[in-house]
Amino acid sequence: MVNKCSVIILFLFITLSLNAQDVNYRIDIRYVQRLTWAGDEYAMRYEVIIERNENRRYTVFFRDFTEEEYIEVSLPPGNYRYQVVPYDFLNSPVHVTEWVEFEVLQGELEVSEPKIIPVKVNQFDIYFGAVYMPLLPVYNDNKFFFGENISLISAGLRISVVSAKQDFVSPGLELLASWRMYGKNESITENAVQSITMDINFLTQIRFMNGRTALNFHIGAGVSLLSDMPPVSTTGLYSLHANMGLSFIALLTRHFYLETGADYSQFFTTDHFGFFRPWLGIGVKI
Repeated sequence: MVNKCSVIILFLFITLSLNAQDVNYRIDIRYVQRLTWAGDEYAMRYEVIIERNENRRYTVFFRDFTEEEYIEVSLPPGNYRYQVVPYDFLNSPVHVTEWVEFEVLQGELEVSEPKIIPVKVNQFDIYFGAVYMPLLPVYNDNKFFFGENISLISAGLRISVVSAKQDFVSPGLELLASWRMYGKNESITENAVQSITMDINFLTQIRFMNGRTALNFHIGAGVSLLSDMPPVSTTGLYSLHANMGLSFIALLTRHFYLETGADYSQFFTTDHFGFFRPWLGIGVKI
């Protein structure tokens, strides 16, 4: 829940007149005030409403949205009050705070040469999560092994790096490491067959609802290593494959997300087998 707080903010307004070659320059310098509050875990964004007291009556002076737990404004001297309205995943206001009154005072400060302070901005959004990804055979020229077995026991780790620019379409890169176990086939091996797969995909993200939901298009390639298994293709225990898939991601909180989707993998072997990989994942957005 957003907690209320009180603030007193100093204000600076300095006007300088400089004469150079019969040209007058006017320089206005103002303080930038920062209003902060304790964030709500489930808030996706905040609406900040600032009202000014004029003749003992408050009127709206400033109104804006932010995804941060603060906002920077430049207010002239006077008496104000502000209110913060958090919005949840469904874009509905929740836990509206009480009005907080504060005063902006006129201040004095010596004018010095302006300094440029770089602002750090995140260039990328990083998604890190765990996935459950069963593997279902679609077809196989030789049903000796893959065509008659599925893998329902699996686990994986996925990390995605996507451009943080507020564009409708954002490019990115995705890495996936997964493990799975197949049903035991005594005619082939005495042990249950296991595999480790590494995938690298190019990612295109289409965002909706101010970035709270998105569609991800994946395309890339990977390699699988089979254990306790005689060679099943011309590449031996290693199998190369191409991937193509689609997923839907939803931010349940500002950092926690849920993602579901499906991929199709085509293996480049003499058996020409293909797999359908539905999956479900959870993770955090950094």
